[in-house]
Formats: sequence, structure tokens, C-alpha cells
Amino acid sequence: SHDVVLLGLGLQLGRATRIPGSDHSDVGKAGGLLRQAKAGEDFGTPRTAVVIGGGNVAMDIARTLARLQKAAYGEVRVTLTALEERGRFLADRDEIKEAGEEGVVILGARGPQQVMVENGQVTGLKTWRVKAIFDEQGRFAPSYDESDAQFHAGDMVVEAIGQMADASLLGDALTEQLAWNRGRLQIDAGGRTSEPWLWAVGDMVRGPDVVTAVADGHRAAASIHAALITMEQRT
Repeated sequence: SHDVVLLGLGLQLGRATRIPGSDHSDVGKAGGLLRQAKAGEDFGTPRTAVVIGGGNVAMDIARTLARLQKAAYGEVRVTLTALEERGRFLADRDEIKEAGEEGVVILGARGPQQVMVENGQVTGLKTWRVKAIFDEQGRFAPSYDESDAQFHAGDMVVEAIGQMADASLLGDALTEQLAWNRGRLQIDAGGRTSEPWLWAVGDMVRGPDVVTAVADGHRAAASIHAALITMEQRT
């Protein structure tokens, strides 16, 4: 057995909504579509589209679709929905402003519930109003006002909800015991979690940030070294 464990998980999972209908072939992931668009590949410009997400990648794919629609049909019909209220979007302010200027309709505090499909064709997205994104423990657990439902028309739906760490190796019991902060593992200045033997660094606690991840590694090493010395002195 080990006295100390250090977790350094990256963000290796492309987040998926996993809502009903999201396995349809006309539901795409932003990353793949952006790569195709940049390569000049034609993935079939939708007349109407709904983008799920409030980060820079979501704004990027929404603006890309808007430009393609403008060129193909002379009008923009892109709706962007995100869990966060508009003032708390993760995207840069400039990105949000420019997406709006390009004709993207931007809606905050909307939680995706179902990709609507009729006669085999995607027709749009059903959302509920978001009451809260995290529970009292800081874990990601959105709650909704089911009486406030909206339908957003789109013959393509794009998931752009970022990446997350695969924390399944922690197991359910440890996941419950650990303190979380808005969906990320809570750590002290030295990288120690709420469990005295477990440290965590990098993207799983910070989000994607290479520079900070390196600095976190140095801080955690010093913190672990000090903790091991303390443990030795006690024995």
C-alpha cells in the first residue's frame, strides 16, 4: 500500500449530453465539425441549427454555421443554448458579442432534455429552464424548472459542452467522500484534496491550462514531500 496518491488526470472525455435522441446522425460534436469546416469539407450546411454549450468552442461552431448558412441560404438561423446564465458563460465576452452580431440567438439558463426527431429527421431541441447547475456539495447536478419548457428548431444539433476528466477510477464511495467545487475536485494550496492521502493536480482541478498544471505539479511535490516527512516523524 502507498501513503500518498497523486492524481493528474487530463480532460480525456469529450462531454456528451446523453439526452434522448442525441445518438442521431445529425447530432454532431463541435470539435469534429470545426475540423471539417477548416479543411473545407462539406458536411451539409443545415438551414437551422442548435448549438449546446456556452464556451469559446460553442461560439466558434455557432459562428462557423452562421457564416455557412449566410453563404448558402442568405440568412442565419442558429440558436445557442447553455446551462449557465448569460453573464456566467465560460466564453470570452468578445466571442459572445461577435456571435450575436453574426446573427446567433444566444439563450442562457437552458438545459437540454431531448433532441426531437420526427420521421427519422432531427427537428430541434427541447430544453427546460435551469434552476441550479451544482448541488450543495459543489457536484455537477443540474436542477430544472420542468414547467418552463422551450423548443428550439434545428435540423442539426451540435454538442459543444467541453471536455471532462474520466474520474470513474475513483469509484462511487470515494467520489462521495471527496469535497467538490463546482464540478471540480477541491484542493488546498498544495494540491491536497479533502482526503489526507490524496493529492490532485492539472486539468481535472483547473480546467485546460498547461502553464498552471506545471506549476501545480511543483507545488504538489513540495506538499507531498512535507507530508511524508511529517508521517515519518510520527512513526
